[in-house]
Amino acid sequence: MWLSAFEVAGALCLSMALIEAWLLVALLAPTGGTLQRLLPNRADLVRSHIDYLMMALFLFVFYGLCRLTGAAPANWLIAAACVGAFFNPFAFLVHAMLPDFKAAPPAVLFAAIISSCVATTIGFVATAWTIAAVVVFS
Repeated sequence: MWLSAFEVAGALCLSMALIEAWLLVALLAPTGGTLQRLLPNRADLVRSHIDYLMMALFLFVFYGLCRLTGAAPANWLIAAACVGAFFNPFAFLVHAMLPDFKAAPPAVLFAAIISSCVATTIGFVATAWTIAAVVVFS
């Protein structure tokens, strides 16, 4: 069951990337004044879009590798990878809407960003080593 969290989180990340792609297209429209005020930092919206695409890819690949190899990472590792994969790109989306937060993020936002990066790193790295151990020692 927990292994399916990779699929669900991957679908969520892919959905966010596609929503952001449409936002980027809408920002090109000459009548996009309201949207341009809502998302003044287009560069960070692009970063968020690309990051969501990469996270979706990682989640789907890790799901496939676990299924293919029979690796069973600990549930907390899967949860860490999935939660981190969603919230890492979300920080760029916040910066796209509130560019001033990039220069001086509120302490709560900064702590959330750091926690998300730690969760993503631990989740993906430990899951990768779990898969590698299954492949090498099988």
